Amino acid sequence: MNIKNANKNLGRGKFTQNIINIGKSSKDLETFNNLFLENGEEIKQYLKHASEIQNKFWLEFFETKSFKMGVDPHIMKYVFYNKKNVNKIFRYMNFRFFFEQVSQKKIETDYPPYLLIEPVSTCNLRCPFCFQTDKTFTKKPFMGTMKLDLFKNIIDEADKLGVGAITIASRGEPTLHKDLGEMLKYTKNKENIFEIKLNTNGTKLTEDLCNQIFESEVNQVVISADHFEKKTFEELRKNSNFENIVKNVNTLFQTRKKFKNPLTEIRVSGVDYYKSTDKNKFHDFWIKTSDEVTIGNALERWDTYNNKIHHDINDPCENLWDRMYVWFDGKVNPCDADYKSYLSYGNVKEFSIKQLWNNKKIKTLRNQHLTNQRKEINPCNKCGVTFV
Repeated sequence: MNIKNANKNLGRGKFTQNIINIGKSSKDLETFNNLFLENGEEIKQYLKHASEIQNKFWLEFFETKSFKMGVDPHIMKYVFYNKKNVNKIFRYMNFRFFFEQVSQKKIETDYPPYLLIEPVSTCNLRCPFCFQTDKTFTKKPFMGTMKLDLFKNIIDEADKLGVGAITIASRGEPTLHKDLGEMLKYTKNKENIFEIKLNTNGTKLTEDLCNQIFESEVNQVVISADHFEKKTFEELRKNSNFENIVKNVNTLFQTRKKFKNPLTEIRVSGVDYYKSTDKNKFHDFWIKTSDEVTIGNALERWDTYNNKIHHDINDPCENLWDRMYVWFDGKVNPCDADYKSYLSYGNVKEFSIKQLWNNKKIKTLRNQHLTNQRKEINPCNKCGVTFV
């Protein structure tokens, strides 16, 4: 069985997960490219109002008949799903190119291309590789639930700015929020938010919530599941019931069959905590109720602040340029490895997303990373993620 490096998520890093036995065929890619070539005249009309960078991007495409950016099955699925709306897939490809360029080239932008929003910071499990095991974190002021009005305000501004992708999740388990279905529904019809992703441990996937997920056209549901045997699974997903989660994931998979041409992908994502998981068996177990199975080693996230300093890692972190995390209480942060918000640069209750993204504190942090000072910043110097 083939195991390939994953490069399909929003963002990249040396320690990415591995996709087990997946890939795009040359025929799929040819069909994908032809879809845009066949609608070239309409796209060229849109280019009359596009930026110089977008014009160059599309003119190169029409000249070479291929995109100068990464195109993976996730992108192709979205385009094929929306193929009758040429304006939408034109703008979507502009977003994906924009996101890739911002990440790779560390481009300063007016707003974050990508938001990760946590409905709740609490979790009902205690996985040994997660910061929820830090008892100094799992209490006030770190624990709480986002008000629905605050969520809607964030989504409204994100859509107005042109934020192209939203992940509902971060430090906690989003399905613990009583209004999660309403949050998904509210995000669905926003004109400039193309991708909605939901991360969950699968413990609360009821049939009603599964229906709401597909009705809201969530692009991807990522199920965190780390093994295929009950004993090891429940060791790693402490407080979970293996049979219950398998049943819930099956409910999600079977519910999707009721929907004609659903957009939503189901992905099972595991952590090989003991570095001994049989990848083939892991894949064969979970692929029965998912579209994709990935697995990777645990990152040092269970006690970030007491990690040893990585003197050998000093490259700038892409997260500072391509995403913003928003906690339940409105506080914004560069990443969730810094789960206690040492590096927070403000609150959306006090300032707009645009103001926060361009304030002095985050600009200073970006500059420090660009000038080889990452090793001097706590906890950036204790994070094992590198992008080179």
